Amino acid sequence: MDLTLAAIVIMGGWVVAMVAAGLAMILRPGGVAIRFAPAGAPLNDVTGRRDEILLGGEVEVLGNVRGTVRAVQLRPENRRLQDLELATGLGLEEQQVPSNAILSADGRVVRLAEGWSESPERPITDAASVRRDMVVRSADGKRLGRLRLVCFDQASGTVTGLVVAGRGAPGLRLLPTERVREVGPNGIVTDLPNGDWARLPAFATDWDITQAFSDQLMSDPALRAFQRTVTIDVQDQVVTLRGYVADQSEAERVARVVRSIPGVMQVDRQLITDDDMARAVTDAIRANPATRGADVQVSAHHGTVDITGTAPDRAAARRIEALANQVTGAQVVHNMVAVPQPLL
Repeated sequence: MDLTLAAIVIMGGWVVAMVAAGLAMILRPGGVAIRFAPAGAPLNDVTGRRDEILLGGEVEVLGNVRGTVRAVQLRPENRRLQDLELATGLGLEEQQVPSNAILSADGRVVRLAEGWSESPERPITDAASVRRDMVVRSADGKRLGRLRLVCFDQASGTVTGLVVAGRGAPGLRLLPTERVREVGPNGIVTDLPNGDWARLPAFATDWDITQAFSDQLMSDPALRAFQRTVTIDVQDQVVTLRGYVADQSEAERVARVVRSIPGVMQVDRQLITDDDMARAVTDAIRANPATRGADVQVSAHHGTVDITGTAPDRAAARRIEALANQVTGAQVVHNMVAVPQPLL
């Protein structure tokens, strides 16, 4: 009987704690709508790489999970990121973390510095607090979707966009913060006409795009070889392709795979074809006075250059190899150029 009574007391305590937490969320500051200043001129101080905070995502310090992102607070007058609100422990405790403690945020995990200086004291009611699943509405009050991520510029601390999960495909779209007019109990109100939702750019994190590219190469045997020869760099949904392919048709094939990934905004092809590599080495040899008299044939494969033929002397043969090594993308040069023996 005593054990049963203890269990009832413990369960009752949990219920009281949960109710108290719910009341705290309801009665906390932020029950009044906060108006944002008109955007006016473009955000000219935004110059750095975009970081992405997943609302509800994990927060780490030195690889250890500190909690989850409960809310992001931003300044309504300049759209600057002010604080993160973390849910710690069992989710019932809160911790305010200033924006200057953020080392990186990749759309999955926010990584914080081991220690940080506190931001200047400001009343919480002076900042707009945005949370996961807040309803985002059009200018005429129609529901566009629900909030998922917050994008900000690390260099300036400016919140540049909100990622909204809405109707249709693609499911995630990027809403510029210049379009936000109000944050309050009824959600986020924008100046966006309802019909303009489909014109917003599709969104994907850079990690999602990189992973989707890798998955496509793995799933298609005809593309699997490109895993060893092609790499991608993704920054703010712009993909740069680097590496080696046989010819322009293969280059276009890889580019089509990237363009098919949801959220890719632009593809910059910096791929080197075997044909272009062989041509560049041949042109360099023919353009140099010391080697233009050589009779050589050049072939290339994924950065390896093979040179055969004859050169008038050893100095010319050595110069041919040096010129080949100077061509962009040449990793290995096999110099098989022969020097004819003088007739006696």
